[in-house]
Amino acid sequence: MKISQLRKRSNQFRVNLDLHIGNVVDHNEKLLQLNKAQLKSSQTSKGTALINSLTGSATYSPAYAKFKGYRKPDLFLTGKFYKEMDILFNEPNKYLMTSYVPYTKHLITMYGELLFGIRDRNKAYAITTNDMTILYKSKVLA
Repeated sequence: MKISQLRKRSNQFRVNLDLHIGNVVDHNEKLLQLNKAQLKSSQTSKGTALINSLTGSATYSPAYAKFKGYRKPDLFLTGKFYKEMDILFNEPNKYLMTSYVPYTKHLITMYGELLFGIRDRNKAYAITTNDMTILYKSKVLA
């Protein structure tokens, strides 16, 4: 491949960078695993405690905590909420992370919009250089 062709493909890749990032973000299991890990550690996407807005508490009720075997909420019972999680690229620099279970809206009402998202300190792991390198190679160097 000639250098001029390589430069042209590389420039085209850069022009469409938002689209390429979208391709990396859509349904990205690594991103979903980061969000699930945050929830399992009872934290929001901002690193704050999951607090039930109805009770104002960062712990389950005593009866439910006894049933679960621990007090801090992780929103995991059957695993369906976690299994049905997905992430979609919306527009430049924005994405939508959600779960498709019918009770997602109820959980957002109880625990807030910050259930979904990647904590700042985890963003470095979110879209790895490797993901973009693979995509770059397939679009530019192929």
